[in-house]
Amino acid sequence: MRVIGGKLRGRKLLSPKGNEVRPTSDMAKQGVFNVLQFDIEGSRFVDLFSGSGAIGIEALSRGAAEVVFCDNGREGIALTNANLNAFKELKGANCRFVARDWRDCLRTLRGKWNYIFCDPPYGSVDIADIAAVVARTGVLEEDGYLIYEHDSDGKCDVPDGFELVKSRKYGRITVEFFTPAAQVCALTGSFDPFTAGHRMLAEEAARRYGKVVVVVAINDAKQGLFSLKERAEIAELSTADIPGATVEICTGMVWEFCRDRGIKTIVRGWRDAADLAYEREMAAYNLEHGGVETVLIQAQDECSDIHSHTVRELLESGGDIAPYVVAAAENTIKETYERTRRKV
Repeated sequence: MRVIGGKLRGRKLLSPKGNEVRPTSDMAKQGVFNVLQFDIEGSRFVDLFSGSGAIGIEALSRGAAEVVFCDNGREGIALTNANLNAFKELKGANCRFVARDWRDCLRTLRGKWNYIFCDPPYGSVDIADIAAVVARTGVLEEDGYLIYEHDSDGKCDVPDGFELVKSRKYGRITVEFFTPAAQVCALTGSFDPFTAGHRMLAEEAARRYGKVVVVVAINDAKQGLFSLKERAEIAELSTADIPGATVEICTGMVWEFCRDRGIKTIVRGWRDAADLAYEREMAAYNLEHGGVETVLIQAQDECSDIHSHTVRELLESGGDIAPYVVAAAENTIKETYERTRRKV
């Protein structure tokens, strides 16, 4: 095992010798910190069920301001302490070890924490039990993540009081990212491509709910110009500086996507009476099938003439798309269109 990123990158970690400790694989660890990479510096991080301490040490290496390690297994306690003591760079780091039950650790935390990583022995502790203690103690920031690693063969329901924001599979391991409920909405659409009007909707959704998942979905009634992956990339560039905004791809029904992640609210925009009638029809459908409410936001005057199809037409005619898209994504849209056209 090695530290993957930060000031300790490439340094070896002591590995468990027995079966008591099952460390997170390097692939899964890399995946977790790819999600957190821009926000880990200066954060407060809890490595629950720390085992070897690899996750918490990775957080320290990447600039976390404070890390708490927790484990009550004999080998886990010895391994974490040995790995911490092996790095002189961590001398004086703001971290501590709690050699007690995970419940006691959560109950004794002071203040709010940004990330709580949970990797219990598979089948030993249910995420619902961990989430209940996290909710009761109020230790997780409103925009924080409760991160849960589990066997991909095992079922993981969204715990009460939380929303599933991201789910990543790394071979036989799945990592779920939960955030406190009532803080997440879904801004859904085909986004072919994402426009300045969509950007304003995302900003408003983030302002109202704290977090918005931009859901790039398939629309069978429309002939797509860009692939789902390309649309998601454009949406990510267009929303990168909106606090609380993330982008996900949906290849099925939007209401199923929201239901599976515990998202209770969809945000959609409308421009005119025809738009509004269609959106109301879709809102009724999503409520009936998935129990998902829809909030309809009228487009601001400056966005009333911004359409994805206008951007596509301008690309085809060689016109100026700048007034219709987000500046951070303009070049990518043009370059992606040129690649797409060369393939035809």
